[in-house]
Amino acid sequence: LKLSSAQQMMTADGDDARSRSSLNMATGEVAPLRPCVERWFSPMTNNGFRSGMLTLTTTALGGGVLSVAFVMNICGIGLGCLILALGALLAYLGMAALMEMSTKTGKSSYAALFSHCAGPKAGPTLDAMLFIYGNGACVGYMVFIGDFVPAILALLFPSQEWAKISNGFSRTCSIIIAAVLLVPMMLPSDLSKLKFLQPVSIMALVYMSVVVAVECPYSFTEHHNQHGFGEVRLFTFSLHFFEAFSLCVFAFNCHLNVIPIADSLTRPTTDRMRKLSARVNVFQWLFYSLIGVTGYLSFLDDTQSDILINYHPKDYLVAAGRCFLTLTMMVAIPANLNPTVKSGVQLKDSICRRDTPLLGSLSPTNGLSSGDQPAFRITLSVICLACQAALAVVVPQVGTVLSLLGATVATAMMLIIPAYCMGVILEKTWKRQLTQVLLYICALMSMASIPFTILEALGVVAKPP
Repeated sequence: LKLSSAQQMMTADGDDARSRSSLNMATGEVAPLRPCVERWFSPMTNNGFRSGMLTLTTTALGGGVLSVAFVMNICGIGLGCLILALGALLAYLGMAALMEMSTKTGKSSYAALFSHCAGPKAGPTLDAMLFIYGNGACVGYMVFIGDFVPAILALLFPSQEWAKISNGFSRTCSIIIAAVLLVPMMLPSDLSKLKFLQPVSIMALVYMSVVVAVECPYSFTEHHNQHGFGEVRLFTFSLHFFEAFSLCVFAFNCHLNVIPIADSLTRPTTDRMRKLSARVNVFQWLFYSLIGVTGYLSFLDDTQSDILINYHPKDYLVAAGRCFLTLTMMVAIPANLNPTVKSGVQLKDSICRRDTPLLGSLSPTNGLSSGDQPAFRITLSVICLACQAALAVVVPQVGTVLSLLGATVATAMMLIIPAYCMGVILEKTWKRQLTQVLLYICALMSMASIPFTILEALGVVAKPP
């Protein structure tokens, strides 16, 4: 659900409109200080500090929650927590820079700020990135469905042999049937009402995190020192480190929503925006560390990229979570695919316009918007859905999908583009230049996982333990 909430808030027409943040800063109004308890427990207000925290946190939380324990399996508890802390630091630096640049330029969206720095090519570039990111996210959701449904079937039909094979016939059928059921949901051009179901997915993820933490002591006692599970590892260094780092980048990525939040924030002072960025990422780091450590301690060396695979189908607490998450994935796929296809239509329009004469008039086909091309939009939606299902069948490890997304589009949105815009907009100081260097170096670290992840998927390189 990361993508749908982010794209719905992103608009490219912020160039001509004066941002709310500029108006708020111009008034110079300072709200009186209130006691902490009153501020914490009073009702949330629109464009307030806590509502901004909630929006950014729910944008970041997604399928990456279920793969954080895999990071601990790759790197060990100590190094894994350090990598998560580095991801939180990088996310904070990027968010703080984006908020500052939004206030300085008056741009109210990520696209408008990027266009301000990179020119007219920024629009097609961002559309291409969002098209790739959205399809990749849907592939991840399909893989999750292939993980959840067979375990549910094994619980419902314990005597059937076909239901006991979770990585074979039942998995493939689950993904194909899910794709077929989703085809009718590709017909409407507007699925914005599905965003109201987003809190359900967050509640399901929080529920599963609590279940993993509660069952950790029992699972650790059962598996510790047993064959195939190994000992607790604190630090493990290997080439798979880069894959773990890209997973962390994916887990903290919420930067498409940062500028709209900063633009509408009440009293958008520098200190207030930095405090917002810091608290969001500290909370995420604590949450990810909790489920990562408890998930890894539960299964040690046998921890999978989807932590729920490790649990027995007859674990009823986990089975309830699988049912809720399956329903949320079925909602998340059309909710993400709808804006993804719109980005694809816009990308096609921008490519077609390049072939038109400079002084010539656009043909009716080239002048159509994404909402005026239902046949092309539906066709592209079905093609994307079919490709996503095929990739989900071929790539059974969700960690492979999330790692590639983290190393490519998420790295660009969270690290590369903020660092580039800082060099264009902000005054050059040694602190800002040091921040740029750190963001670029970590972007290279994240992208270094791409060849290793691809080779792992092809079976050329050994997969993580």
